[in-house]
Amino acid sequence: MKKIKKPQWIALLCVCILVIIGAVIFLIRYFNQPDINGEVLPTVATRDETTASTQRPTAEPTESEVYTGATEAWGHQPAVLNDYQPSFDELMEINPDVYAWIYIPNTAVDYPVARSTSDGDDSFYLENNVYRQYQFSGTIYSEIKNSPDMHDRVTVMYGHNMLNGTMFATLHNFGNKEFFDQNNTAFVLTKDKVFTYLIYSAYTYDDRHILNTNNFANDEVFQSYLDETLDPHAIDANVREGVTLTTDNKILTLSTCTSGPSDTRYLVQGVLVDEATRQHD
Repeated sequence: MKKIKKPQWIALLCVCILVIIGAVIFLIRYFNQPDINGEVLPTVATRDETTASTQRPTAEPTESEVYTGATEAWGHQPAVLNDYQPSFDELMEINPDVYAWIYIPNTAVDYPVARSTSDGDDSFYLENNVYRQYQFSGTIYSEIKNSPDMHDRVTVMYGHNMLNGTMFATLHNFGNKEFFDQNNTAFVLTKDKVFTYLIYSAYTYDDRHILNTNNFANDEVFQSYLDETLDPHAIDANVREGVTLTTDNKILTLSTCTSGPSDTRYLVQGVLVDEATRQHD
């Protein structure tokens, strides 16, 4: 076996050291990356969260296709949004692509939601923040295929699984059975409405594009998707008992990456249970 000469060893060692230094710098920058999207919160939103079994968001209810299944499906008492007023006038001054705000109690999910319309690039907010500036953590976003009025049969929102716990990382908390049982509510606010969702299912899925691979205008396709969310083929699945779904329901699908194979995603599914009118800014 031919021995490697000393100069070659030195060169190899230098390369290894440079790689290690580069990796350390990347990790430092990654974990110290400011949560720009989260920093929008103090200036445009206030919240007073409580828990109650009968109370709903303090707004006038409107007729909508909401989940009307057995109340026991709630399990733990639902979190209620008493006073949460993100100013959409201010948000739209920051970025007119922002159309909603998503908040999930007892998680870090408390962010504006963007929908790219200005340049037609659905992946723009994958690596750009709410100020439309490059940032690895991106922005919580939906694609142009979804309507901003939240009235599609299935609305899909995407967010990174950040190692520092921001963006959609804490969706993985729903993989814990105890956490899943005790936390069941997600809120999406738009300029005019408050949408309340019952979180009923959470599981690992593959990386197929949900909106592209399912024609949700077809009742059979939509019902098949609903059935799959209630009985996912995943060993880590948590599904809330007592939930039954029909094609009259509207679903919020939250999607993030996993720490496993790159072709897997973690999905948290919610069904619309309440739609109320917000007071304007």
